[in-house]
Amino acid sequence: MKKTNLLTIAAVAALFTGCASYQANSLSALDPNYVKNYSEVQGMEIGCKAYTVDDCFTYLDRNVIAKGYQPIQLTFRNNTDKRYVFSSRDVSLPCAHADEVARTVHTSTVGRVAGYSVGGLFVWPLFIPAVVDGIKSSNANTALDKDFDEKAKDSFLIAPHSYSKTLIFVPKAHFSPVFDISLLDEESGRRQVVSLSVVK
Repeated sequence: MKKTNLLTIAAVAALFTGCASYQANSLSALDPNYVKNYSEVQGMEIGCKAYTVDDCFTYLDRNVIAKGYQPIQLTFRNNTDKRYVFSSRDVSLPCAHADEVARTVHTSTVGRVAGYSVGGLFVWPLFIPAVVDGIKSSNANTALDKDFDEKAKDSFLIAPHSYSKTLIFVPKAHFSPVFDISLLDEESGRRQVVSLSVVK
């Protein structure tokens, strides 16, 4: 009877685990309304969109706006034979590193794990959900870190006749709807400065 009660307690406690997860979608192509041709870089179509809270949940599974960062998605369709390099350091707005932003939205189950662990001192099966919750939280944070890093690379090559997309995270205190980016023409070494307007 006592064993059955302990298993029941553990089963009920296990139902309350599983809140720690990370499930985000890949960055999608931007709607044509967000994409323009720029005379500064002939043959390059650039898209620019500031994320809403809904976009944050769709593509990042976290509300980074509430944590003080405005995500902006940039897309590049290079219809030329040239190779360009994009770097977040060449954006006129300050950009936070993906790992810095990811840390602010990590899943924390410390409270629940501590509660289960204290309860586990008296009813040992409560240690089980504590361990499960801790593992799920760690796995979710690892997936989040990897996804943010892949979506918001510090720099990358825009190959000829290719399509690239990225995110930048701008601290909300420094956000401006108009900003410049500088693309490096790899062959000539010249920088092409393009002024972008954010569409929400």
